[in-house]
Amino acid sequence: MKASLARLIPNFRTTAIFVAVLLVASMNAFAFAASGTWATTGAMHSARDGHTATLLINGKVLVAGGTNNGVALASAELYNRTTGTWAATGSLHVARTLARAVTLSNGSVLVLGGCLNDCLSTTTNSAELYNPAAGTFTATGSMVQARAEFGITLLANGQVLVAGGCTTYDVNGCAATTSKAEIYNPASGTWKATGALRGARHAMTATLLASGKVLVAGGATAASDAINSTEIYDPVAKTWTLGTKMVQARSDYTSIMLGTGKVLFMGGENINGVSIAFAELYNPSSGKFTATGNMTATREEQAAVLLANGNVLVSGGNKKTLTTVTPLASAELYNLTTSKWTATGSMGSTRVGHTSTVLTTGFVLNAGGSDAVNELNTAEMYTP
Repeated sequence: MKASLARLIPNFRTTAIFVAVLLVASMNAFAFAASGTWATTGAMHSARDGHTATLLINGKVLVAGGTNNGVALASAELYNRTTGTWAATGSLHVARTLARAVTLSNGSVLVLGGCLNDCLSTTTNSAELYNPAAGTFTATGSMVQARAEFGITLLANGQVLVAGGCTTYDVNGCAATTSKAEIYNPASGTWKATGALRGARHAMTATLLASGKVLVAGGATAASDAINSTEIYDPVAKTWTLGTKMVQARSDYTSIMLGTGKVLFMGGENINGVSIAFAELYNPSSGKFTATGNMTATREEQAAVLLANGNVLVSGGNKKTLTTVTPLASAELYNLTTSKWTATGSMGSTRVGHTSTVLTTGFVLNAGGSDAVNELNTAEMYTP
């Protein structure tokens, strides 16, 4: 009996150690991936395009809404970076796509606006809050104006500014835009109108500058014509003033606040409806835009994130000409020091309308989107 136990115990220990090693390896698989490469991670429960993705204070990623087969989704799910898997969480009260989301100072997530169904029915002014601790959404005050594809930013005082956006769509896309802007007060859960933009626009970004002011640049008119005008919001005066014009008119672009305090604008669609590779920098000190290195590929509706090393990763999007639209799997990096772009590893799938999120580990999670034929439920991880 003792001899038998002596044989069994070592085997048990060996097996336990082996299982533990496998578990650690599976939990840290991305830690061993080569720099500049993508690796498949767990698939979402639902395919979705045009959804929101938000990094929570607990390190998980919340994705909500979007569309699947042309129908807006109310479902939401959480990505766990430790296990590489997704889990369902509380559903939105209003199914929506092309909405916006922002993390508030208290850690809750505000999800607001967007389109109902396939954007051919109506836009919504509804808003709701996700509580990471409870895993549930609760309705909060509705915006004054229903809108989708609008600019949004968290102000220095913890309140939220939204501006512009598309209010009505038809088969050709956006049919009406707004110049209205408003402020959300988390303390009261209510919205209040603030000074309106000088010009209506949608498909643009709103960036909080170091001064506490907000830069809104470019975007498109209701006729889908890209514009190069800019405006700056003063949260103290509650007014907008015209800024200098961008070097390149663009809509459906991406922008990133760099560690230098400058804002990088990348790609998008020009006045001719063609995707561009042109990039430029906004300098808050001078209030001027200057050209920087061009991307290696023309792209619009791409995703962009700021990496921990200060460089910028851009992935996917559409290469759009006057006659063709080609979804991309390629990705590239902007070097903050050299102001140049270089190609990096391509994603495993072509993606447009996907989300890109930098995790607390520094890895980048790309999820969902469309390959121009179907919405995707797949996700992949980039190793910087």
